[in-house]
Amino acid sequence: MRADAMANREKLLDAASAVFAERGIDAPLTLLPERANLGKGTLYRHFADRDAVILGLAARLRIRFAGIVEAADAAESGWDAIVTYIDGATAMYLDLPWLGAVRARARQLAPSDGRFELAVRLVIERARAEGSLRADVDPTDVVFAPAMLAGFVDLPEPMRSVVMARQRDIILDGLRAPGVPRPQLGGNPLTIERLRAYTDGDADSSADVTASGA
Repeated sequence: MRADAMANREKLLDAASAVFAERGIDAPLTLLPERANLGKGTLYRHFADRDAVILGLAARLRIRFAGIVEAADAAESGWDAIVTYIDGATAMYLDLPWLGAVRARARQLAPSDGRFELAVRLVIERARAEGSLRADVDPTDVVFAPAMLAGFVDLPEPMRSVVMARQRDIILDGLRAPGVPRPQLGGNPLTIERLRAYTDGDADSSADVTASGA
């Protein structure tokens, strides 16, 4: 593929990422060339249909996930590898709101080759061998941890960062083996007043939500 054609393909995938984040993976494909400042014909030269776009985004996910696994493999300890994986995968969910839907559809189109599962299993086995991970933790427990944290993505900032930081530490505590030191939870909890204000629809996202006391 020529360099300019490859650049256009990447522009279309960038546009798909943005449009799907805003409107879901069923958004009209005509929005993609509009967002990329390209012609409609360019879209269909690269992607015959929606499934082709989804597979293109799924390929990007695999590349990013490979980077997370590489970073986890390079971590100093098995526990650091667990944290690196969870933090990296959580960041993917936050950066790419369409991740879950695209991955589910891509698996229907092209079944997994098992590399994802193997990579997570190796991270877990390393932490378990050093005694830092609970013996009864299953790979699926680690896989779903980032998805749980991503459930807070719709909270307004700075509330989102406060809640996610503490919930992350709580999840990690649940994964630690008995006897492994547990550090204090990060950051201050939300006050009851701020939490009530948010649930009542009166929260000011610019207000200080990190005040101590609950």
